[in-house]
Amino acid sequence: MKKTFTLILIVLCFSVLIPAKTFTITIHGNYFTIADPDISDLYGKKKYFPEGKISLKIAGNFFVWSSYGTFSSGNSWLKWSHKGLEEADIEVNDTLNKTIISGGLGYYVGYIEKDELAVKIEAGVCKITNTEETVFGEIAGGSVITSEKETHSGIGIRGNLGVTYGLYKNFFAEAIVGYLYATAKVGDYTVNLGGLRLSLGLGLRF
Repeated sequence: MKKTFTLILIVLCFSVLIPAKTFTITIHGNYFTIADPDISDLYGKKKYFPEGKISLKIAGNFFVWSSYGTFSSGNSWLKWSHKGLEEADIEVNDTLNKTIISGGLGYYVGYIEKDELAVKIEAGVCKITNTEETVFGEIAGGSVITSEKETHSGIGIRGNLGVTYGLYKNFFAEAIVGYLYATAKVGDYTVNLGGLRLSLGLGLRF
């Protein structure tokens, strides 16, 4: 799978040298549902984050695409340093930083032009990285007692199904539903770093 992901990235990099009729840049707003219950219990199940995508038509109605998205989420709670205290004296802050890098091949039916509709299907690979940091601090003094950081990443698959509508000249809107699946080993458990993605975006065609 790692070789496949590397190959996709190489294809996307060299594809810019291919004379293409259509080159698009799209900015999406994503509604993301975290699949793994252990992660969603700590940081929440539903997240919103931006994502940028570049697509390049290569032959007929086929195109290659690459995207990047990232978001952060936090959670804080109180704990007691030892039994017998009436009030909690330690504040714990958990932070999740997630990045998603994807690339693959797509096919569309229709026209990406003003007042025209196009249906897209995209399939490819993704690398999802979760960096989790836990900071323990004193409530009274505000000083940091200790901190812990762990990074888990996995390479998996991603699929998208979308509809594009031309708004004005080279300006278009896009709606996409997709799913990301990539796993990582955390201790003795395997977690799914991906999830369901609903997206609305605006783009330019060159």
